[in-house]
Amino acid sequence: MKPIRILQIMAGFAVEGPLGGIERFGIELARTLDKTQFEPILCGLWDFQTAFDQLWCERLNDEGIQAFLAAPKDDRSPYRNYGQILQGILAATPKPVDIIHSHSEFGDVAAIILRRQLGAKALVRTVHNEREWPKRPLRRLLLTNLFYPFVFDIELGVAQRVVDNLNQRPLARLAGRQAQRMYNAVNFDRFAANQIDKAAKRQQLGLSPDATVIGTVGRLTKQKGYSVLLAAAPLVLTQMPTAHFLIIGTGELAASLQQQAQALGMADRVIFTGARSDIEELLAIMDIFVSSSLWEGLPTVILESMAAGVPVLATQVSGSTELVIDGVTGGLVAPGDPAKLAEGILKLLSNRQLALQMSEQARRFVAQRFSIQTVAQEHATLYKQLVS
Repeated sequence: MKPIRILQIMAGFAVEGPLGGIERFGIELARTLDKTQFEPILCGLWDFQTAFDQLWCERLNDEGIQAFLAAPKDDRSPYRNYGQILQGILAATPKPVDIIHSHSEFGDVAAIILRRQLGAKALVRTVHNEREWPKRPLRRLLLTNLFYPFVFDIELGVAQRVVDNLNQRPLARLAGRQAQRMYNAVNFDRFAANQIDKAAKRQQLGLSPDATVIGTVGRLTKQKGYSVLLAAAPLVLTQMPTAHFLIIGTGELAASLQQQAQALGMADRVIFTGARSDIEELLAIMDIFVSSSLWEGLPTVILESMAAGVPVLATQVSGSTELVIDGVTGGLVAPGDPAKLAEGILKLLSNRQLALQMSEQARRFVAQRFSIQTVAQEHATLYKQLVS
């Protein structure tokens, strides 16, 4: 019996920035699926032309997983660029495929357009965020609410709130279509105990050995609430003068966030690292990880922080609250409130024993429920059902 051929569509392979957890999950899912039963093909819609795009493709192809980039990203002519993407997918994808599985809003559209030409028996889309098309509400209305319930064989949500949103769409209810929850996951082997020279890593970043490191990782966009984190920073520094803030990632707000840090007089206390490929090592030097998001799906970076044993403070938004149990696996505060965020940071930093207990509990919690092996098996069962 031939392996089930699955085309996974993601935004790209620039995992280190400007992309992130969604694409990392897609890669790890493809790596973990049993290759005697499945033939995963990874498509990145755009080549962001970072130092990492082609490296990821080469690495995956060396591992025996076909991976390709459909087209260079061109924001000057978005519609023409999307046509190039469709042509690139058609040219690079072996035919027929059994399933097209999209992890991207633009990938959802490509899956529908290319289904017949690629011979796909089933279409799957995973919704990784509570808010789809946040900048394009008309697309959310036409595509997510009116069209998708009838064209996708199954819709997956990475958190319960995401699933609830999908199931509350009037046409989905009318058609009796139910979305299914299927969590994101991490590969815990990435965080297995290894010898990281924490002092050397801190020195590379210009951090003193006694600095208190408050870190975060993600795209520098409005969703992640980094302006709120920066606004909280002076409140933290008044009581924790050794604190430094480590912001890892790239994005459209990079310049404005740096200007904000400058205006607050904290340019020497906030380190913007840009895109990094050593996330595991950077997590290891943090005293606390902060997720200041205004909305979420299921934040992979919180899973990664918990797997790395870093105490987590997160905002009380959907997805994050399925990972962080306040006072048990981490701390929760209201989103968009610098004073509450600062208070939560100081509470964790002032009680290191409590923070350590919560990080140990969090590591056990995510290991039981969010390992890539467990979630890949759930996907495997679903894929078999769809083609049977």
